[in-house]
Formats: sequence, C-alpha cells, structure tokens
Amino acid sequence: MTTPNILTDTTPVIDPDAPQSPSCVITDAWGLLYAQGGVVMAAALRSMELVLDRPELSLASASATFCRPVACGPVRTDVDVVRSGRRGAQVTGSLREGSRDPGSANVVVTAVFTDPTMEGPLRTPVPCPDELSTPANAVGPSISEEVGSRFPLGFLDNTEWRVAVPPSGQPGDAGPVPRAALWFRFNDQPSPSGSAWDPALLPIPGDSLGSALYVALGEGARPVGSVSLQIDLQVLAPMTGTWIGIDSTCTHVGAGLARGVLHLWSESGTHVATVMQTAMLRSFDG
Repeated sequence: MTTPNILTDTTPVIDPDAPQSPSCVITDAWGLLYAQGGVVMAAALRSMELVLDRPELSLASASATFCRPVACGPVRTDVDVVRSGRRGAQVTGSLREGSRDPGSANVVVTAVFTDPTMEGPLRTPVPCPDELSTPANAVGPSISEEVGSRFPLGFLDNTEWRVAVPPSGQPGDAGPVPRAALWFRFNDQPSPSGSAWDPALLPIPGDSLGSALYVALGEGARPVGSVSLQIDLQVLAPMTGTWIGIDSTCTHVGAGLARGVLHLWSESGTHVATVMQTAMLRSFDG
C-alpha cells in the first residue's frame, strides 16, 4: 500500500470554468476527526500560489482564520490576487468544503509573497533550543502511535513525532514557562533529498500549540484539547531536510482560549519559521 504524500494530496487542480477557484481532495490520511488545521491552511496556500503564478516570488507570511471545521474530502479555494507588484504580491483565499456555496468559507487566508533574492541585512537573534541540538534519530522511539490511538483518522499514522531532548539525553525541567520541544517528519517526504519544502507546508508542523498546552494544563491531568481559531506564519528561511524541530510555548490560557508562539527549525539549526496560534479549548471528558 502506497504511503500518502502530503504534497500530492494538497496539489490543487484548476477548473477551466472557474480558474480562480482551484480544488483538491484532503483525504482521511490527513484527518484528526476533521482535517488537521495546518493541512487545510497548506491546501489553501498552494491554491493561492497556483493562481498567483509568480514562481520568482516565495511565501513570506500568511494568516489563516478558521471559521468552521473542514471535513476530509474535496475542498475548493476562491482566490483573489489583491496586488501583484514587481517585488511582491498580496493574495487572499477562501477555502470551503466541496458542498458549500461560494461565499460560505470554512477558512479565510491572507498571504504575502516576496522576492527571496532581495538584498538587505540578515539577523537571526533567536537561539535554537538545546533540545534540538540532539538529532531526531538519537532521541528514542516515536510517540505517534501512542498519541494516534486516540483518534480515528490517519494524520498521526502518516507523520512521525519524537520528543526532543538536550545533549544530556534527559528531558530536564522545562521551568516556569510551559513549552515543549519536538521533532516532526512526514513518513513520505514532501521534497527530494536536498531540495527545499514548499513553504506552504510549514503550517502543518506549525499547528502544534497543543504540545505546550498539554504541559500548561498539567500534562493530561485535565482532559482538555484545542481547536485552532487562527494561525499566523512568518517564513524566515527555506526548509530542507527530513526532520523539522518544533519549539512550542504556551503564552496564555484563559477565557476559553489558549495562545502560543512556536519556532520551527531545520535539522541543521536554521530558524525556518515563527508561528503564532490561537485556539479554543475543548473538553474531551464527554
């Protein structure tokens, strides 16, 4: 049986009768009850890339607002290129399930694309956490099967997650700030070895506030999960390699919401992206 590939499964197709509204099928391979939020955002961004049709530009930032859950199955993204200039473009996309009427969006995404060859100063002041200095292959078994057994669909069957540890090999004390460091990979890689990922895929590992929320709420003492309301992505560098490091920090929990900041790192220690996420708390105790 072929392992599902995230790039193939989010590749949009243009409808000649509606060229501004590409579609794709998010299969059960990428579901957690509903389609995983980062996968939905990635599908919308890839449709926006296709309609923009500016290969010399690269995704620089994006913000997704989740209005309704997205069931696995056909989705369509209505795209509007707001501006397409010499060195950049701004694009909006409204993703809806295949059965929904135009104008009834499940997720609304805005994105900025820029020329990655523009010159200017380079500063990368955020240090890579110690936990991510130990390679993913050296930190022990995958936690995907243990976590995935709680859900009926396949997102966790087609990705691998490992708890990152510092060079000492001991998890250590996270301190007063609830945070979690993880390694993530797709079981079937989204790009050939040595080639960069499509940056539209970065929201998928970026949709990981739940790992730090788990720490913030007492590591499972309370049966509480979360559902994304908003994901904001800043793309900082190309992502190459198999594993991506996730440093997730929960910055606030209150009024039924959780908020956090996540940093994504390549295996070589490059700061690839920063994500801010807002999620609504959901009880899993019936």
